[in-house]
Amino acid sequence: MTASYIPKPPGDEGDWTLLQSRIDRSFWQWDRRADAVHTLTRFVILRSPERLDYDDFDEAEAMFQAMDED
Repeated sequence: MTASYIPKPPGDEGDWTLLQSRIDRSFWQWDRRADAVHTLTRFVILRSPERLDYDDFDEAEAMFQAMDED
């Protein structure tokens, strides 16, 4: 990969925020409207070809960091 590599979020509808990235994976916050008042938030790790979805930030971040040990 080149220095200009920019991780891309999945194509799912909603607002994607890149939280962290490494050369082999990226960690995203995914917000989408449940209705006019509520927003659903998920945390998604992408490591091709895997996609791991979490409801809990701490759990997702721990998994993202543990992947350094692979």
